[in-house]
Amino acid sequence: MENLRIENNKIYTTTAIGKTDVFEIVTKIPKGFFVWNIGENMGTHEYIPLCQLLHPEDSKCFSINPKTLKAIKVSPEEWEKLEKAGNWGIGNLKQAEKALKSKRRGYTSDRKRAAAELTIEIFRRICK
Repeated sequence: MENLRIENNKIYTTTAIGKTDVFEIVTKIPKGFFVWNIGENMGTHEYIPLCQLLHPEDSKCFSINPKTLKAIKVSPEEWEKLEKAGNWGIGNLKQAEKALKSKRRGYTSDRKRAAAELTIEIFRRICK
């Protein structure tokens, strides 16, 4: 079970195995960050977790940088939409706009487009 505490503009989550993640609370998603689709593991539906890639120059590396985690306050309804969109690779405004412009057709492309349609206005409000 997760242990969550908020203090000094940071969220601290500790897992059952003793690992602690520290999320800086922000008001806008910084450039290069995206929704980290860790689901219920953050322990709250008031904040959506954000991360950046550890090696953004390497297109085959999907490791995140654990030292720069961030979180942004959203409503529970927005949290649910953003979390589902994150599962389809729609984690920020740039990715949502790209999905909406895509002419590709198919199961994954259609799901990404649908997720982008649900979240584009949220991203326009919370992204820099």
